Amino acid sequence: MVSLTTLSLESNYRDQNGYFTWGINGELPIELGKLKNLQHLRINDNYLTGTLISEIGQLFLLETLHLQNNFLQGPIPEVYSNCVMLKEVLLEDNSIDSQFGMPEGICRLP
Repeated sequence: MVSLTTLSLESNYRDQNGYFTWGINGELPIELGKLKNLQHLRINDNYLTGTLISEIGQLFLLETLHLQNNFLQGPIPEVYSNCVMLKEVLLEDNSIDSQFGMPEGICRLP
């Protein structure tokens, strides 16, 4: 799994008959930080809960981060600015703490 570049688990909210289910649920696993070659992380449209984990900040090659339409909460960790290749971050339709806004380091990414 170390060489994995794309993890796409989006829209897992329909069962085999097309009925609504809760999809992937639970918290983001901290083990995601071990996927050092990951460029695209898409786990949107599920039932993820808990906070945004700081371990995502260890994914220096990450270009795409799609976590929208879940039940995540809390602030966006400043360490996400370590992901210097980030081009697209989608976090809408969660309970992300907007009191602190987008970390300044992320706003300076190219």
